Amino acid sequence: MAQARRCPIVGQEGKASPTKQSAGMSDESARMTAGEEMALLYEVQQADLEIARLQAALAGLDSGEELKAEIAAAEEELTALQRQLHAAEAEHHDRELELRSLQEKKARFEKQLYDGSVHNRRQLEDLEKEVAMLKREGDRVELRVIELMLELEPQRTRVAERAAALAEMRDRLLGVVAAFETTSGRLQSEIAELEAQRAGAAARVGAPTRKRYEQIRARQHNLALVKVTAGTCPGCRVALPSERLKAIKAGDAGETCDNCGRMLLWGGPRD
Repeated sequence: MAQARRCPIVGQEGKASPTKQSAGMSDESARMTAGEEMALLYEVQQADLEIARLQAALAGLDSGEELKAEIAAAEEELTALQRQLHAAEAEHHDRELELRSLQEKKARFEKQLYDGSVHNRRQLEDLEKEVAMLKREGDRVELRVIELMLELEPQRTRVAERAAALAEMRDRLLGVVAAFETTSGRLQSEIAELEAQRAGAAARVGAPTRKRYEQIRARQHNLALVKVTAGTCPGCRVALPSERLKAIKAGDAGETCDNCGRMLLWGGPRD
């Protein structure tokens, strides 16, 4: 971003009390010709334009607020995915324990069924039914274990990807905030310097002229005084009457554009 253009404002030669300084400026303003006062006022106008440009640049800086909102949303999404993953992992662990328990119980019943330790027909039938029931239940639980295994892999991948993306966003935010703090600090410093220079120059302009300038500036979007170099007003591009041009070239103060009302200062060659 370009550095602030410094306005050619006359420097202070010494410090005095506010009352003496004010009186000195009033005397200086009284000694000025109309043309000199308008030239000084033009310096004030240039400072106002540069201050406005810097303020717009400051307002347009990326402070990282949008990125912070994106990070907050990404954190919320990652937390939800992590909860889902933890729930699936917990269920997978529980189902594996359940399957192991069913398989061990089924193995014990099968041993009793085939080791000859049970001879009662009714008891054998009950054991066969128990083994069949445990097999069905084991098959059901085993199927769920397989389903969970298939679900866990993509879930872990999504969590890892979101976590990596979030880390990248956080790193980017650090850069954005650092750049904002550096640039905003510089712009604020330049604005403060220009405002001080502007205040010093404005104080040397007569109060009536200054008041008139501020009124026009408020109406005309910060542009109250323009330099005329041809036959038109640079503020509104409307042709100026020949008598008005002669007066402006002669350095007459108080000349304004009939169309936009801006103050006029000659900036072209003298005939």
